Amino acid sequence: RSTPLTGLQFEATAFRLDYENQIVPASLAGGVGSLLTNGGETLQQGFEFSALAESGAIFRSRHNVYFRGAFTFLPTAEFRGVRFSSVTPTVSVTGNRLPYTPETLATTSVGYSHPKGINTFVENVFIGSQFADDLNTIAPIANGQRGFIAKQNYWNATANYTVERLKTTFFMTVKNLTDKTYIVDRSRGILPSMGRGAQAGVKINF
Repeated sequence: RSTPLTGLQFEATAFRLDYENQIVPASLAGGVGSLLTNGGETLQQGFEFSALAESGAIFRSRHNVYFRGAFTFLPTAEFRGVRFSSVTPTVSVTGNRLPYTPETLATTSVGYSHPKGINTFVENVFIGSQFADDLNTIAPIANGQRGFIAKQNYWNATANYTVERLKTTFFMTVKNLTDKTYIVDRSRGILPSMGRGAQAGVKINF
């Protein structure tokens, strides 16, 4: 972790997760549902990086433009040891990538906070491509339970207005601004992502 100056922060982490018996999702061979199974020996390793920059703290201003970012890179997420597929028990999947483990994840946001209580930001969420089964199937099958899951990219926005004397915050959030539809899960067939959605409310502190 590093804070080279007030209002600027960095953090980096390297990790290695060496499991003996990891529980992982698996599609049933008959294609009638999904289950959790003992994945045996698995290895996951990579690194994470995050950063925060706030102009208000850097320039000692009551008006604050800020940036937040977080990035995860997972180049290794694989079955180790002796491991056979839960879909086709005679096929070895040793060395295959674990289901639902995207190689890259990234969240970035840019925002502005006003001294009179207004705080707004726009956020981008990126999820890399991933496999839905231990065979690392690319082409989708008829029931949708196996096949590649493409990368996803979402834009969100939030606005808050805090009235200190009333101890009240008014807020509004819009998820998936561009209303994109992606496949997010195949364990029980194709599960689509949520469409554009808005939420508004009031938070009162007593």
